[in-house]
Amino acid sequence: MFSIAADVRNTLGECPLWCEKTRRLYWTDIEGSELLAFEEDNDVLMRWSLPERLGSFALTEKLGVLLMGLASRLGFYDLNTRIFTEVVSSPGAAGTRIGDGRCDRSGNFVFGTMDDGDSVQTIGQFHRLNAETLEVETLALPEVAIPNSICFSPDGGTMYYCDSMQGRICCCDYPSLGNQRIFVALEGEGAPDGSCIDAKGYLWNAEWGGSRIVRYSPTGKTDCILSSAATQMTCPVIGGSGLNTLYCTSARTGLSVPTVDDGALLKATSEVFVGLKESLFASKTYYSRVLKTYTK
Repeated sequence: MFSIAADVRNTLGECPLWCEKTRRLYWTDIEGSELLAFEEDNDVLMRWSLPERLGSFALTEKLGVLLMGLASRLGFYDLNTRIFTEVVSSPGAAGTRIGDGRCDRSGNFVFGTMDDGDSVQTIGQFHRLNAETLEVETLALPEVAIPNSICFSPDGGTMYYCDSMQGRICCCDYPSLGNQRIFVALEGEGAPDGSCIDAKGYLWNAEWGGSRIVRYSPTGKTDCILSSAATQMTCPVIGGSGLNTLYCTSARTGLSVPTVDDGALLKATSEVFVGLKESLFASKTYYSRVLKTYTK
C-alpha cells in the first residue's frame, strides 16, 4: 500500500504539513534539527538546518514564513532568509521541550511540551499560542509524558489529543475543553503517535511500533487499517494536488536493523479518502509587530 515518496532516512521524522499554494509537503526530522520539504511536481527535496530541534510547526498566512516550535521557544522562520524571530520561550516546566502541535480551526497554535530526558516522566502539558495576542496559555488538560495526536474536527468543535505512553487517544469539546473522554483505546503493540483529520471527520493515526496507520470514524470505530513496512510510523497527513495522497513520516531511532522504509517519507494514494486544507496561523499582530517589513 505504501511506497517511498522521499528516501530521506530521518532519525525522527514528524509533523508533515501540506501547503497547497506551493504544492510542497513540509516535515521535520526532530533529532536532526532540520526542516525538510518535498515538491510534488518535480520531486525536489529541500532542507533547512535549524538552531534547535523542531518539534512542530504551522503554515502561516504569509507564504514562505512558518511558525516554529523549536525545543525551547516559539517563533517565525523565514524560509528564504533562514532567519528565526523568537516570539516567546517555551511555557513547559524545566527539563521539557516542545513536541507535537497543530493549528485549530480559528488559527491558534495548540502544542504540547514533553519530558526531554531519558526517564520520560509525566511533566508535559498542552498549551495554546493565541494568534492575536501572541501569548501562550496552558490548557486545562491532564499532564502527559509524550503529547501527540493533536488535531481538530472539521467544524473545530472537537479536539483530539493523546499521551503516547497511555495507549489511547482522547478528545474533548473545543474550545471549552469540556467533556474530556477516551476516543479510542488502541489494540495491539503500537502506541498512538501523530494524527490528522480527513474531510469526513475521520481520524487517521500513525502507530509507533505498530507498522500501520488506522482510520477511525468520528465515533471511534476502526474503519480501515493500512499496513507499512516501516516499524515506527509517526504522523500522517492527506495532501497532494487532489488532497487524496496520504503521506506519513517515520523514524529510525532505536531500531537495531532499520530497513529502507524506516525513516523515509511514505505515501499511499486512494480516491476513497479526501483531506482538508491545513489551518493557517492567522494573526494581525504577526504582521504588525513581529514581521513589520512584510505585507499581507
